Amino acid sequence: MTRRVEPLALASVALAAVVASVWLDLATSGAERAAARTEPATATALPGLLLAAAATAVLLARPRDRVGRVLGVVAVVWTVDGALYGWAAYAPAHGLPGADLAYWFVARFGAFLLSGLVALLLLYPTGHLVAGPWRRVAVGALVASAALPVMLLLAPDAVLFTSGEPVGSTELVSLPVTDPTAEVLLHLAQVLTFGSVVAAVGLLWVRHRSADAYERTQLRWLLWAGVMCVLMVLASATLSVGGTVTTVLLDLAVAALAVSVTVGLVRPGWGDVDALVAWTLTTAAVAVVVVAVDLAVLAAGTSLLGDRLDEREVTVVVLLLAVVVYGPLRTWLGGLVRRVLLGGRGDRYGAVSGLAARLETTHGVDELLPALAAAVAETFKVQHVRVEVLAPDGGLLSAAHGTPPAEVQQVDIAYQGEPVGRLVLPVDGFRSMLSHRDRGLLVDLVRQAAIAIRAGLLAEELQDSRERLVLGREEDRRRIRRDLHDGLGPALGGVALRLQAAGNAIGDDPDRARELVELARAEVRDALDDVRRLVHDLRPPALDDLGLDAAVRQQAERLGAEVAVEVRTDGTAGLPAAVEVAAYRIVSEALANVVRHARATRADVCLEGGATALTVVVADDGRGIAPEVSAGVGLLSLRERAEELGGRCEVTCPDSGGTVVHAVLPYGGGVGDTGREGEPR
Repeated sequence: MTRRVEPLALASVALAAVVASVWLDLATSGAERAAARTEPATATALPGLLLAAAATAVLLARPRDRVGRVLGVVAVVWTVDGALYGWAAYAPAHGLPGADLAYWFVARFGAFLLSGLVALLLLYPTGHLVAGPWRRVAVGALVASAALPVMLLLAPDAVLFTSGEPVGSTELVSLPVTDPTAEVLLHLAQVLTFGSVVAAVGLLWVRHRSADAYERTQLRWLLWAGVMCVLMVLASATLSVGGTVTTVLLDLAVAALAVSVTVGLVRPGWGDVDALVAWTLTTAAVAVVVVAVDLAVLAAGTSLLGDRLDEREVTVVVLLLAVVVYGPLRTWLGGLVRRVLLGGRGDRYGAVSGLAARLETTHGVDELLPALAAAVAETFKVQHVRVEVLAPDGGLLSAAHGTPPAEVQQVDIAYQGEPVGRLVLPVDGFRSMLSHRDRGLLVDLVRQAAIAIRAGLLAEELQDSRERLVLGREEDRRRIRRDLHDGLGPALGGVALRLQAAGNAIGDDPDRARELVELARAEVRDALDDVRRLVHDLRPPALDDLGLDAAVRQQAERLGAEVAVEVRTDGTAGLPAAVEVAAYRIVSEALANVVRHARATRADVCLEGGATALTVVVADDGRGIAPEVSAGVGLLSLRERAEELGGRCEVTCPDSGGTVVHAVLPYGGGVGDTGREGEPR
């Protein structure tokens, strides 16, 4: 409850001052205000009520926040200034005291609102002045902001009111100097105070450069308020109107400030501030250009036709020209300004189709990535873009366009929940502000290019796989030919010669014939061993003799003395021969790695056949694989055996310890198991 006292008291004072302003306006006639040379007080007090609402919201969410307190003081002074403005007209008309004090507050003390604005800019959003060497500049700006208000408190009426003396006296305290000296001091104070505003804005830029992402979002909310205030001032100066229009523009500027400060301090992540700033700046630029051309066309039409046609006819002709000729031109002009400021991000389809056309003319991955970087740079009008795309093998491909700036931001791109890559863009600059729509466009661009790049990489990998298969097949053929020609062929030839010699010697020397037959028999046994070795290299005989289930269990039993191995199988009957060989080789290699490197005490082997794939899992409780260890021949062979069948093999080290080899070997329609996350080693 104590935390609510301050904001509720603030809101009550501001609301009471506005209510008083309304009552004084209703109780004061137009003639009485004209005699006092004042305007309606409500219009003066209402912006302060907007700031009071913002300060109340900030202090309720962030009690004792310095920025909220400064905003609250500004709001109270503003609303009280409005109420006293009404009292300055009401009191003289009804013979009540306090008119001089009201005049003094409005004409002199109200200038401290400018110092409050400087303090707000210097403290936002952390409540502290900027750190480092710029802190002295901030202190100097804060002191300089009080120069004009202090001088207004001390300047004589003759210097302050150059158009004539005010209705009531405002000289409570005056400087003991001559009027010319006071005038010089007043001008010097104006320079110092308005210079402090410029310095405060510059320090916001300094704070933005060293801020983190959260604080930068808060500062961009204030940037949007600043843009809105500048636009309102320019609109008021361009329209050259006063009264109600100027009051409405001022209220809009203050409302923008109140909303931006509240959202920036309480919930900066609410809404897309970058899109809001970009839309505001773009709309303002389009409006300025269009209004300027409108005035030029109107002036040219009036000068050319003014002497020949009356006012009504000139109006009709100008309207016709505007509808028939200038309407399309104006639309084109607005689009041109948006393209100059923001690039082609507004034309989502055009950006994607343009990239597609560019990708069609490029060949190879080395050309695709630079084309994507250039397309993003042109679409978003940024000076630097670096594109990084994840390759299917887990590597990273990148290409850059332009000179890298001092600070960059990364935009991660994902497709179907999996990372595709990232974009690296500049942090600073109006064009570097990315709305949610811009990020969606980036996703579309990178996703389309990533698909093309991955397709190219897969095509290259497929070609390499085909080449390896052809080379492997020819190597096997050459090895078999060499073994048959150099080993089995001569051995059988020697057997034939010995048998021939034995046949010749059987009549004359039976003992020699028997000796030759025995030698031939030994050579036949060696030849049979060579044949078995050749057959074993083509396909493990245990698969044909025992089947996959029993062959894997036999392999596990051979390692039982060193590691306890448990085998579980399901649905392994009737598998294609290639799948059986790959599964057997993967299990054998994985168990061999367990014995050689894992220092494990237990290993679990699981083979589970599904409708379209066989899942092979070999898990141990060993020491795992260190991150810095590179993949050896054994681990690479595991992956290659799975990929030969269109499957995959992943080796992971879970947090619980050990190593898990997870392979999916498809047969039939496709891979039935999505597998586990992790990168193969």
